Amino acid sequence: MDSKQLTNNRFGKWGWSMIIYTLLLYYIYAGLCVDSMNLYPDVFAGQYGMDRNLLLGLATPAGVIGVLGGVVFGHICMKIGVRLMSGISLIIAGILYVIYGFAGTPVMYLIVLTALCFVGNAFGLISTATLMGNWFPRKKGIALGWATMGAPLATATFVALLSVLYDTIGLQMTSVGVGAAVVLMGIITFFWAKDYPEEVGAYPDNIKEGSEQLSAQFNEMKSYKSDFTVGRLLRDKDMWLIAVGFGLLWMVTVGIVSQFVPRMISVWAPTMGPEAAQGKAMLMLTVAALIGLIGSYFWGWLDQKVGTKLASCVYSLSYIAALLLLIFAQVEILIYVAVLFVGFGIGGLLNLMPSLVISVYGRHDFQAANSLVSPIASLLQKAAFALMAVLLTVSNGDYTLPYAVFIGVDVLGLILLLCVTNQCKGKQD
Repeated sequence: MDSKQLTNNRFGKWGWSMIIYTLLLYYIYAGLCVDSMNLYPDVFAGQYGMDRNLLLGLATPAGVIGVLGGVVFGHICMKIGVRLMSGISLIIAGILYVIYGFAGTPVMYLIVLTALCFVGNAFGLISTATLMGNWFPRKKGIALGWATMGAPLATATFVALLSVLYDTIGLQMTSVGVGAAVVLMGIITFFWAKDYPEEVGAYPDNIKEGSEQLSAQFNEMKSYKSDFTVGRLLRDKDMWLIAVGFGLLWMVTVGIVSQFVPRMISVWAPTMGPEAAQGKAMLMLTVAALIGLIGSYFWGWLDQKVGTKLASCVYSLSYIAALLLLIFAQVEILIYVAVLFVGFGIGGLLNLMPSLVISVYGRHDFQAANSLVSPIASLLQKAAFALMAVLLTVSNGDYTLPYAVFIGVDVLGLILLLCVTNQCKGKQD
Protein backbone atom coordinates (compact mmCIF):
# COMPACT_ATOMS: atom_id res chain seq x y z
CA MET A 1 0.00 0.00 0.00
CA ASP A 2 1.25 3.49 -0.85
CA SER A 3 2.32 5.16 2.40
CA LYS A 4 0.77 8.41 1.19
CA GLN A 5 -2.65 6.77 1.52
CA LEU A 6 -2.10 6.51 5.27
CA THR A 7 -1.05 10.14 5.76
CA ASN A 8 -3.55 11.98 3.57
CA ASN A 9 -6.85 13.50 4.68
CA ARG A 10 -9.04 11.67 2.19
CA PHE A 11 -11.51 10.22 4.65
CA GLY A 12 -14.56 10.42 2.40
CA LYS A 13 -17.89 12.09 3.11
CA TRP A 14 -18.93 9.64 5.81
CA GLY A 15 -15.45 9.47 7.30
CA TRP A 16 -15.31 13.25 7.77
CA SER A 17 -18.81 13.13 9.22
CA MET A 18 -17.69 10.68 11.93
CA ILE A 19 -14.56 12.74 12.65
CA ILE A 20 -16.66 15.89 13.16
CA TYR A 21 -19.13 13.95 15.32
CA THR A 22 -16.28 12.60 17.47
CA LEU A 23 -14.76 16.09 17.75
CA LEU A 24 -18.07 17.31 19.19
CA LEU A 25 -18.10 14.44 21.70
CA TYR A 26 -14.60 15.39 22.88
CA TYR A 27 -15.72 19.03 23.08
CA ILE A 28 -18.81 18.27 25.16
CA TYR A 29 -16.98 15.90 27.51
CA ALA A 30 -14.02 18.23 28.08
CA GLY A 31 -16.36 21.18 28.53
CA LEU A 32 -18.81 19.59 30.98
CA CYS A 33 -16.56 17.26 32.98
CA VAL A 34 -13.02 18.67 32.83
CA ASP A 35 -12.42 22.33 31.98
CA SER A 36 -15.49 23.78 33.70
CA MET A 37 -14.29 22.39 37.03
CA ASN A 38 -12.44 25.73 37.17
CA LEU A 39 -15.80 27.55 37.44
CA TYR A 40 -18.19 25.24 39.26
CA PRO A 41 -16.98 25.69 42.90
CA ASP A 42 -17.06 29.50 42.79
CA VAL A 43 -20.37 29.72 40.90
CA PHE A 44 -22.21 27.21 43.10
CA ALA A 45 -20.75 28.72 46.27
CA GLY A 46 -21.99 32.14 45.21
CA GLN A 47 -25.44 30.87 44.21
CA TYR A 48 -26.18 28.63 47.20
CA GLY A 49 -23.84 29.92 49.93
CA MET A 50 -21.83 26.70 50.12
CA ASP A 51 -18.15 26.51 51.03
CA ARG A 52 -16.04 26.90 47.90
CA ASN A 53 -13.13 24.77 49.18
CA LEU A 54 -15.50 21.96 50.13
CA LEU A 55 -16.97 21.92 46.62
CA LEU A 56 -13.48 21.96 45.14
CA GLY A 57 -12.53 18.95 47.25
CA LEU A 58 -15.65 17.04 46.18
CA ALA A 59 -14.42 17.08 42.57
CA THR A 60 -11.78 14.46 43.41
CA PRO A 61 -14.07 11.67 44.69
CA ALA A 62 -16.56 12.50 41.93
CA GLY A 63 -13.84 12.11 39.31
CA VAL A 64 -12.42 8.91 40.81
CA ILE A 65 -15.83 7.24 41.06
CA GLY A 66 -16.62 8.51 37.58
CA VAL A 67 -13.62 6.58 36.23
CA LEU A 68 -15.53 3.36 36.94
CA GLY A 69 -17.84 4.45 34.13
CA GLY A 70 -15.05 3.66 31.69
CA VAL A 71 -15.06 0.00 32.76
CA VAL A 72 -18.85 -0.29 32.79
CA PHE A 73 -19.47 1.50 29.50
CA GLY A 74 -16.58 -0.25 27.77
CA HIS A 75 -18.46 -3.52 28.16
CA ILE A 76 -21.84 -1.96 27.40
CA CYS A 77 -20.37 -0.60 24.16
CA MET A 78 -19.36 -4.12 23.11
CA LYS A 79 -22.93 -5.26 23.72
CA ILE A 80 -25.04 -2.49 22.14
CA GLY A 81 -22.62 -0.53 19.96
CA VAL A 82 -21.34 3.04 19.86
CA ARG A 83 -24.40 4.74 18.37
CA LEU A 84 -26.88 3.54 21.00
CA MET A 85 -24.51 4.03 23.91
CA SER A 86 -23.52 7.53 22.81
CA GLY A 87 -27.09 8.64 22.19
CA ILE A 88 -28.42 7.30 25.48
CA SER A 89 -25.48 8.55 27.57
CA LEU A 90 -25.67 12.04 26.03
CA ILE A 91 -29.37 12.29 26.85
CA ILE A 92 -28.75 11.15 30.43
CA ALA A 93 -25.82 13.58 30.77
CA GLY A 94 -27.97 16.45 29.48
CA ILE A 95 -30.71 15.69 32.00
CA LEU A 96 -28.14 15.42 34.79
CA TYR A 97 -26.67 18.78 33.80
CA VAL A 98 -30.10 20.41 34.09
CA ILE A 99 -30.50 18.92 37.58
CA TYR A 100 -26.92 19.97 38.42
CA GLY A 101 -27.82 23.65 38.25
CA PHE A 102 -30.33 23.11 41.07
CA ALA A 103 -27.95 21.14 43.34
CA GLY A 104 -28.22 23.44 46.36
CA THR A 105 -26.51 21.26 48.98
CA PRO A 106 -23.02 19.68 49.08
CA VAL A 107 -24.52 16.18 49.12
CA MET A 108 -26.69 16.88 46.07
CA TYR A 109 -23.74 18.57 44.36
CA LEU A 110 -21.55 15.49 44.91
CA ILE A 111 -24.20 13.01 43.79
CA VAL A 112 -25.03 14.81 40.54
CA LEU A 113 -21.40 15.66 39.71
CA THR A 114 -20.37 12.04 40.29
CA ALA A 115 -23.19 10.78 38.06
CA LEU A 116 -22.25 13.32 35.37
CA CYS A 117 -18.57 12.25 35.42
CA PHE A 118 -19.64 8.59 35.39
CA VAL A 119 -21.90 8.95 32.36
CA GLY A 120 -19.49 11.35 30.64
CA ASN A 121 -16.94 8.55 30.32
CA ALA A 122 -19.38 6.73 28.03
CA PHE A 123 -19.44 9.26 25.21
CA GLY A 124 -16.29 11.21 26.08
CA LEU A 125 -13.71 8.43 26.34
CA ILE A 126 -15.19 5.10 25.25
CA SER A 127 -17.37 6.13 22.27
CA THR A 128 -14.80 8.53 20.85
CA ALA A 129 -11.90 6.07 20.80
CA THR A 130 -14.07 3.14 19.68
CA LEU A 131 -15.62 5.05 16.79
CA MET A 132 -12.23 6.15 15.48
CA GLY A 133 -10.89 2.60 15.88
CA ASN A 134 -13.81 1.13 13.93
CA TRP A 135 -13.58 3.65 11.11
CA PHE A 136 -9.84 4.26 10.81
CA PRO A 137 -7.80 1.22 11.95
CA ARG A 138 -4.81 2.25 9.80
CA LYS A 139 -5.25 6.03 9.44
CA LYS A 140 -6.07 6.28 13.15
CA GLY A 141 -3.37 8.85 13.88
CA ILE A 142 -4.51 11.44 11.35
CA ALA A 143 -8.21 10.84 12.08
CA LEU A 144 -7.69 11.19 15.84
CA GLY A 145 -5.53 14.23 15.16
CA TRP A 146 -8.59 16.01 13.77
CA ALA A 147 -11.12 14.56 16.22
CA THR A 148 -9.16 15.30 19.41
CA MET A 149 -9.10 19.00 18.50
CA GLY A 150 -12.40 19.07 20.35
CA ALA A 151 -10.58 18.92 23.73
CA PRO A 152 -8.29 21.97 23.33
CA LEU A 153 -11.13 23.79 21.56
CA ALA A 154 -13.21 23.31 24.71
CA THR A 155 -10.34 24.59 26.85
CA ALA A 156 -10.16 27.73 24.71
CA THR A 157 -13.89 28.47 24.42
CA PHE A 158 -16.22 26.48 26.69
CA VAL A 159 -15.21 27.97 30.04
CA ALA A 160 -15.41 31.49 28.60
CA LEU A 161 -18.86 30.72 27.15
CA LEU A 162 -20.15 29.37 30.46
CA SER A 163 -18.73 32.36 32.30
CA VAL A 164 -20.66 34.75 30.03
CA LEU A 165 -23.86 32.72 30.40
CA TYR A 166 -23.54 32.58 34.20
CA ASP A 167 -23.17 36.37 34.31
CA THR A 168 -26.09 37.05 31.95
CA ILE A 169 -28.77 34.43 32.66
CA GLY A 170 -27.57 32.84 35.88
CA LEU A 171 -26.53 29.36 36.98
CA GLN A 172 -29.87 27.60 36.75
CA MET A 173 -30.90 28.88 33.31
CA THR A 174 -27.41 28.17 31.98
CA SER A 175 -27.65 24.59 33.20
CA VAL A 176 -31.06 24.19 31.60
CA GLY A 177 -29.88 25.62 28.27
CA VAL A 178 -26.62 23.66 28.08
CA GLY A 179 -28.31 20.49 29.30
CA ALA A 180 -31.02 20.80 26.64
CA ALA A 181 -28.34 21.22 23.97
CA VAL A 182 -26.62 18.02 25.13
CA VAL A 183 -29.94 16.15 25.10
CA LEU A 184 -30.52 17.38 21.54
CA MET A 185 -27.06 16.11 20.57
CA GLY A 186 -28.03 12.72 22.01
CA ILE A 187 -31.19 12.59 19.91
CA ILE A 188 -29.28 13.61 16.77
CA THR A 189 -26.78 10.83 17.49
CA PHE A 190 -29.37 8.14 16.71
CA PHE A 191 -29.59 9.48 13.16
CA TRP A 192 -26.00 10.62 12.67
CA ALA A 193 -23.53 8.16 14.21
CA LYS A 194 -22.67 4.89 12.47
CA ASP A 195 -20.75 2.19 14.30
CA TYR A 196 -18.91 0.90 11.24
CA PRO A 197 -18.15 2.30 7.77
CA GLU A 198 -19.56 -0.86 6.19
CA GLU A 199 -23.03 0.18 7.43
CA VAL A 200 -23.13 3.01 4.88
CA GLY A 201 -21.23 1.34 2.06
CA ALA A 202 -17.88 2.94 2.99
CA TYR A 203 -14.51 1.28 3.48
CA PRO A 204 -12.34 1.42 6.63
CA ASP A 205 -9.88 4.33 6.26
CA ASN A 206 -11.71 5.16 2.99
CA ILE A 207 -9.27 2.80 1.26
CA LYS A 208 -10.78 0.29 -1.14
CA GLU A 209 -8.70 -2.84 -1.46
CA GLY A 210 -9.37 -5.73 -3.83
CA SER A 211 -12.86 -7.21 -3.86
CA GLU A 212 -13.72 -6.75 -0.22
CA GLN A 213 -17.29 -7.62 0.59
CA LEU A 214 -18.57 -4.85 2.82
CA SER A 215 -21.62 -6.76 4.01
CA ALA A 216 -19.46 -9.72 5.03
CA GLN A 217 -17.05 -7.41 6.88
CA PHE A 218 -19.91 -5.69 8.63
CA ASN A 219 -21.47 -8.97 9.77
CA GLU A 220 -18.10 -10.19 11.00
CA MET A 221 -17.49 -7.06 13.06
CA LYS A 222 -21.00 -7.08 14.52
CA SER A 223 -20.80 -10.74 15.55
CA TYR A 224 -17.16 -10.79 16.64
CA LYS A 225 -16.53 -11.74 20.26
CA SER A 226 -13.07 -10.85 21.50
CA ASP A 227 -10.89 -13.48 23.16
CA PHE A 228 -9.45 -10.69 25.30
CA THR A 229 -11.63 -11.19 28.36
CA VAL A 230 -11.15 -9.06 31.47
CA GLY A 231 -9.21 -11.88 33.08
CA ARG A 232 -6.90 -12.28 30.10
CA LEU A 233 -6.32 -8.53 29.84
CA LEU A 234 -5.46 -8.29 33.56
CA ARG A 235 -2.74 -10.88 32.89
CA ASP A 236 -1.57 -9.14 29.73
CA LYS A 237 1.71 -7.25 30.09
CA ASP A 238 1.03 -4.82 27.23
CA MET A 239 -2.34 -3.76 28.67
CA TRP A 240 -0.62 -2.69 31.89
CA LEU A 241 2.31 -1.06 30.08
CA ILE A 242 -0.03 1.05 27.94
CA ALA A 243 -2.51 1.88 30.72
CA VAL A 244 0.07 2.79 33.37
CA GLY A 245 2.51 4.38 30.89
CA PHE A 246 -0.11 6.72 29.46
CA GLY A 247 -1.71 7.17 32.88
CA LEU A 248 1.59 8.59 34.16
CA LEU A 249 1.94 10.87 31.12
CA TRP A 250 -1.68 11.98 31.59
CA MET A 251 -0.89 12.75 35.22
CA VAL A 252 1.97 14.98 34.07
CA THR A 253 -0.25 16.71 31.50
CA VAL A 254 -2.95 17.47 34.06
CA GLY A 255 -0.38 18.53 36.64
CA ILE A 256 1.12 21.07 34.25
CA VAL A 257 -2.12 22.44 32.80
CA SER A 258 -4.04 22.60 36.10
CA GLN A 259 -1.28 24.69 37.71
CA PHE A 260 -0.22 26.66 34.65
CA VAL A 261 -2.13 29.81 35.62
CA PRO A 262 -0.97 29.85 39.30
CA ARG A 263 2.62 29.25 38.14
CA MET A 264 2.49 32.16 35.70
CA ILE A 265 0.89 34.41 38.32
CA SER A 266 3.74 33.60 40.72
CA VAL A 267 6.20 34.71 38.04
CA TRP A 268 4.48 37.92 36.94
CA ALA A 269 2.73 39.14 40.12
CA PRO A 270 5.85 40.69 41.74
CA THR A 271 6.34 43.06 38.79
CA MET A 272 2.81 43.44 37.35
CA GLY A 273 0.57 43.03 40.37
CA PRO A 274 -1.79 40.08 41.04
CA GLU A 275 -4.72 41.26 38.90
CA ALA A 276 -2.68 42.04 35.78
CA ALA A 277 -0.69 38.82 36.26
CA GLN A 278 -3.86 36.76 36.41
CA GLY A 279 -5.19 38.32 33.21
CA LYS A 280 -1.94 37.66 31.36
CA ALA A 281 -1.76 34.10 32.71
CA MET A 282 -5.31 33.35 31.52
CA LEU A 283 -4.42 34.74 28.12
CA MET A 284 -1.39 32.45 27.93
CA LEU A 285 -3.56 29.44 28.82
CA THR A 286 -5.97 30.35 26.01
CA VAL A 287 -3.03 30.69 23.61
CA ALA A 288 -1.75 27.29 24.75
CA ALA A 289 -5.18 25.75 24.12
CA LEU A 290 -5.32 27.23 20.61
CA ILE A 291 -1.83 25.89 19.93
CA GLY A 292 -3.28 22.56 21.07
CA LEU A 293 -5.47 22.53 17.95
CA ILE A 294 -2.32 22.42 15.84
CA GLY A 295 -0.74 19.98 18.28
CA SER A 296 -3.61 17.52 17.91
CA TYR A 297 -3.01 17.26 14.19
CA PHE A 298 0.79 17.24 14.61
CA TRP A 299 0.74 14.21 16.92
CA GLY A 300 -1.60 12.41 14.53
CA TRP A 301 0.69 13.18 11.59
CA LEU A 302 3.76 12.06 13.55
CA ASP A 303 1.91 8.89 14.57
CA GLN A 304 1.36 7.98 10.92
CA LYS A 305 4.91 8.93 9.86
CA VAL A 306 7.03 7.23 12.54
CA GLY A 307 4.60 4.92 14.35
CA THR A 308 2.49 5.34 17.46
CA LYS A 309 5.05 4.02 19.94
CA LEU A 310 7.84 6.36 18.81
CA ALA A 311 5.41 9.31 18.57
CA SER A 312 4.33 8.61 22.17
CA CYS A 313 7.96 8.68 23.30
CA VAL A 314 8.52 12.02 21.54
CA TYR A 315 5.36 13.28 23.28
CA SER A 316 6.75 12.34 26.69
CA LEU A 317 10.07 14.06 25.91
CA SER A 318 8.21 17.23 24.90
CA TYR A 319 6.67 17.48 28.36
CA ILE A 320 10.04 16.99 30.03
CA ALA A 321 11.12 20.04 28.02
CA ALA A 322 7.97 21.90 29.13
CA LEU A 323 8.65 21.12 32.79
CA LEU A 324 12.26 22.26 32.57
CA LEU A 325 11.16 25.50 30.91
CA LEU A 326 8.56 26.09 33.63
CA ILE A 327 11.19 25.58 36.33
CA PHE A 328 13.27 28.37 34.79
CA ALA A 329 10.25 30.52 33.88
CA GLN A 330 11.76 33.66 35.37
CA VAL A 331 13.29 34.29 31.94
CA GLU A 332 10.50 35.84 29.80
CA ILE A 333 11.44 34.16 26.52
CA LEU A 334 11.42 30.74 28.18
CA ILE A 335 7.81 31.34 29.30
CA TYR A 336 6.65 31.73 25.71
CA VAL A 337 8.57 28.64 24.62
CA ALA A 338 6.94 26.77 27.53
CA VAL A 339 3.50 27.92 26.34
CA LEU A 340 4.32 26.40 22.94
CA PHE A 341 5.31 23.04 24.45
CA VAL A 342 2.36 22.95 26.85
CA GLY A 343 -0.06 23.83 24.04
CA PHE A 344 1.30 21.17 21.71
CA GLY A 345 0.89 18.58 24.43
CA ILE A 346 -2.73 19.38 25.34
CA GLY A 347 -4.14 17.61 22.29
CA GLY A 348 -1.66 14.74 22.17
CA LEU A 349 -2.57 12.14 24.77
CA LEU A 350 -6.21 11.61 23.77
CA ASN A 351 -4.84 10.96 20.29
CA LEU A 352 -1.89 8.68 21.04
CA MET A 353 -3.36 6.46 23.78
CA PRO A 354 -6.24 4.96 21.75
CA SER A 355 -3.98 4.84 18.71
CA LEU A 356 -1.45 2.63 20.52
CA VAL A 357 -4.25 0.39 21.80
CA ILE A 358 -5.43 -0.08 18.20
CA SER A 359 -1.84 -0.77 17.08
CA VAL A 360 -1.38 -3.52 19.67
CA TYR A 361 -4.84 -5.09 19.75
CA GLY A 362 -6.22 -4.32 16.28
CA ARG A 363 -9.62 -3.16 15.10
CA HIS A 364 -11.46 -6.27 16.26
CA ASP A 365 -10.13 -6.39 19.83
CA PHE A 366 -9.78 -2.66 20.45
CA GLN A 367 -13.04 -2.27 22.38
CA ALA A 368 -12.15 -5.06 24.78
CA ALA A 369 -8.65 -3.72 25.49
CA ASN A 370 -9.74 -0.07 25.72
CA SER A 371 -12.42 -0.95 28.27
CA LEU A 372 -9.60 -1.46 30.78
CA VAL A 373 -6.81 0.76 29.43
CA SER A 374 -8.88 3.95 29.45
CA PRO A 375 -10.24 3.74 33.02
CA ILE A 376 -6.88 2.65 34.50
CA ALA A 377 -5.11 5.55 32.80
CA SER A 378 -7.89 7.92 33.89
CA LEU A 379 -7.54 6.77 37.50
CA LEU A 380 -3.82 7.57 37.49
CA GLN A 381 -4.55 10.94 35.87
CA LYS A 382 -6.82 11.86 38.80
CA ALA A 383 -3.87 11.50 41.18
CA ALA A 384 -2.23 14.57 39.63
CA PHE A 385 -4.24 17.00 41.77
CA ALA A 386 -3.42 15.29 45.07
CA LEU A 387 0.26 14.81 44.18
CA MET A 388 0.67 18.45 43.12
CA ALA A 389 -1.09 19.67 46.29
CA VAL A 390 1.17 17.59 48.56
CA LEU A 391 4.36 18.65 46.75
CA LEU A 392 3.42 22.34 46.81
CA THR A 393 2.71 22.07 50.54
CA VAL A 394 6.08 20.43 51.19
CA SER A 395 7.90 23.02 49.07
CA ASN A 396 5.98 25.98 50.57
CA GLY A 397 4.52 26.90 47.20
CA ASP A 398 7.76 26.65 45.23
CA TYR A 399 7.23 24.82 41.93
CA THR A 400 10.75 23.40 41.52
CA LEU A 401 10.09 20.26 43.60
CA PRO A 402 6.70 19.41 41.99
CA TYR A 403 8.08 19.88 38.49
CA ALA A 404 11.18 17.79 39.29
CA VAL A 405 8.97 14.97 40.60
CA PHE A 406 6.75 15.18 37.53
CA ILE A 407 9.85 14.87 35.32
CA GLY A 408 10.56 11.58 37.12
CA VAL A 409 6.94 10.47 36.57
CA ASP A 410 7.25 11.36 32.89
CA VAL A 411 10.49 9.36 32.51
CA LEU A 412 8.86 6.33 34.15
CA GLY A 413 5.92 6.57 31.73
CA LEU A 414 8.36 6.80 28.82
CA ILE A 415 10.22 3.65 29.96
CA LEU A 416 6.96 1.70 30.24
CA LEU A 417 5.83 2.70 26.74
CA LEU A 418 9.21 1.70 25.30
CA CYS A 419 8.52 -1.82 26.59
CA VAL A 420 5.22 -2.18 24.68
CA THR A 421 5.25 -4.80 21.90
CA ASN A 422 5.70 -3.59 18.33
CA GLN A 423 3.38 -6.20 16.80
CA CYS A 424 -0.39 -6.46 16.69
CA LYS A 425 -1.50 -9.32 18.94
CA GLY A 426 -5.22 -9.07 18.20
CA LYS A 427 -7.22 -10.58 15.34
CA GLN A 428 -5.97 -9.34 11.99
CA ASP A 429 -8.34 -7.86 9.37
